[in-house]
Amino acid sequence: MIEERETQKVLELLTEIGEMMMTCGAHTARIVRNLERFALGLGYHCELVLTYTGIVISIYKQNKFKTRTLARTVRDKGTNFETISEISILSWKVLENKTPITVIKSTLEQIKSRKVYSPLQLYLFAPFASVALCMLFDGDWIQAIIVYFSTLLGLYARRTLVSKHYNHLWGFFVAATLSTLFIHFSGVFLNVNIEQALIVSILYLIPGVVMINSFIDYLEGYFESGTARFIFSSIAILMLAFGFFTSNLIFGIPYINELSFFNLSNIQDQVKASYMPTGFALFASKLLFGGITSLGFALIFNTSKRALWTVFLLGAVGYFIKYLISQELGVNLILSIFAASSFVGISGMYFAHRTHTPPIVFMIPAVINMIPGLVSYKFMMGMIDWINNTKGQRPSVEDIIETFSYGITTLFILFALAFGIAFPIIVFKSDTVKGKDLNILVKKIFQKEN
Repeated sequence: MIEERETQKVLELLTEIGEMMMTCGAHTARIVRNLERFALGLGYHCELVLTYTGIVISIYKQNKFKTRTLARTVRDKGTNFETISEISILSWKVLENKTPITVIKSTLEQIKSRKVYSPLQLYLFAPFASVALCMLFDGDWIQAIIVYFSTLLGLYARRTLVSKHYNHLWGFFVAATLSTLFIHFSGVFLNVNIEQALIVSILYLIPGVVMINSFIDYLEGYFESGTARFIFSSIAILMLAFGFFTSNLIFGIPYINELSFFNLSNIQDQVKASYMPTGFALFASKLLFGGITSLGFALIFNTSKRALWTVFLLGAVGYFIKYLISQELGVNLILSIFAASSFVGISGMYFAHRTHTPPIVFMIPAVINMIPGLVSYKFMMGMIDWINNTKGQRPSVEDIIETFSYGITTLFILFALAFGIAFPIIVFKSDTVKGKDLNILVKKIFQKEN
């Protein structure tokens, strides 16, 4: 009876840990590896079945026929890289030190209650990700200010709906609608150009974590959870597009489109003319804004503070590589993004050891600045023109081909982005990057040559 109670405690503990990791945005292979380490550290073996909405765990000591199984439904979804990182660190401590259950439970409670950033820090600094993206897309500072407040409004709305347990997809739609409504209203009210602001208006809502986790699941062989994640992220993007369309539809009404009270168009031209970096200043701005974009998303994803410098560095250099290859060398955009994201992925395997953090924790924020905003914007606007039928006639074959080419390009860019990150993780790891310090590896190679 004592042994059965102990086994039940271990089973409930592992299920709780698995649920925490699922709700925080960990991909399937990482959940499996972490739970296996916990189980071995506690003297058990475990077998798992994970889906997008549930977890089934069986544990046993030596005899597989004497197993205990527990299933649990997991509905909540979110992103908290700090929790994923701390659980990974704890799993190694349990494996190496045979930590008792009571200590593990108390540590888990501390991890649950830990807040990396206060709401004030999040709402104050996270919108700078959209500001930096706006500048990367050749926007001006007036549009950047508009984007800051539109992101703040949408971020607050979505987090509020999620905290009240509303449907996540409904949260995507509401946030996208509010953000684009604010930008449209600002453009009409102030009589300014808002094209670049609209391009980046909903990029902060793109479910990049779910999409990349889906791709990693496919490469690791977890096809069921990978497919579920892919379907969810696709529907979420459709809800974002629907929110964008709703806002365009509202401000396409003639009366609303004439509510102009100020005319800042001349001031906007002067502001844009005053900020036209060239040469070294242009390259420096791409590095700076690329890093700031990644930092903003790192806050949204609750990335560990110790990894922020890595996020900024990889985000800045990664975007700069993409810019150089595509703009300066004239290489295809898809190949450019794949090369840049592969650099982030490979470099992340090294920095994972230096920051004692799972690589995916800072890889994902670092590549978010390469999301195909302009191409996806042209695709959505082409679809909106079809629906609204603004020209009063059926779209031409050329318009249809052009619109769908933007859509296909967007899809391939997202695949290149995800594959560039996922491929190094799959290829250059056996179980973990723990102990694979690049400095030590270089020393060993140097010693062999001598």
